[in-house]
Amino acid sequence: MKKLLKEPFLHFLLLGVALFALNGWRQRQKPPENIARQIDVTAAAIDRLRAGYERQFGRGPDEDDLRGLVTAHIREEVLCREALALGLDRDDTIVRRRLAQKMEFLTADVTAAAEPDEAALQKFFKENAARYAKPARVGFRHVYFSQEKRGAGANAAAREALAALEKGASDDAMGDSFLHGFEFAEREGEEFATLFGPDFPARLAKLPPGAWQGPVASSYGLHLVRVETRAEARPVALEEVRAMVVHDFNDERRRTTNREIFERLREHYQVSVDEAALTRAAATASKTARR
Repeated sequence: MKKLLKEPFLHFLLLGVALFALNGWRQRQKPPENIARQIDVTAAAIDRLRAGYERQFGRGPDEDDLRGLVTAHIREEVLCREALALGLDRDDTIVRRRLAQKMEFLTADVTAAAEPDEAALQKFFKENAARYAKPARVGFRHVYFSQEKRGAGANAAAREALAALEKGASDDAMGDSFLHGFEFAEREGEEFATLFGPDFPARLAKLPPGAWQGPVASSYGLHLVRVETRAEARPVALEEVRAMVVHDFNDERRRTTNREIFERLREHYQVSVDEAALTRAAATASKTARR
């Protein structure tokens, strides 16, 4: 058997059978007769291949490299067209999703190429000014009292320390150790949410600067806080954030264009949804989620 498997004639025979089977399957699939048989490797295609090579390897391809890229491109084009003719793209979620993305990329290329109109950009910035405003910033010092360590006595200890601080005592030896330190340079209030819990920034925003206040609750326990610096939220001029505004404007324009194009394309299709089946499937999914 091993000797037979090594016979070239057997290999040739098996290859012929495979090709015959593939051809028969193709004929049963009835591929469209108008499949494009002309493959033109244009200057634009060659330039695209060259640019892709440069991005990948950090240098331009030589002539041999470029001819190899063209050969690979022709192979891919032949196999892709034959696969489409055989309907291999049908019922393939990954292929369908990729094709849908490429359709959206086409509109993204168009919108990205067009420079935003200054009046439209100004209008967009004015309507979304709050998005670009400089948020309030605060810097503070604190003394920490661990409720885990002190239990019900944490509040009394904090108030006793507050009274001493109001009389001029130093905070250096007060309270308990705290993982993140005791002095925080000026930052946006919401940055403190990750360190002290989601409610702490709002409580911090209410404290006047320059005096010890508290106790203020956090996710860790109680704190006496002295606000050192505070910068109120302020609006900004377009020129301060132009690059960000242009990016957001183009992004919104791309989404709007994609939506409008889809809606126009959608008008050419008749869609029927089995609502009863949809309701049954939703009910089944809901029961599964509750288990």
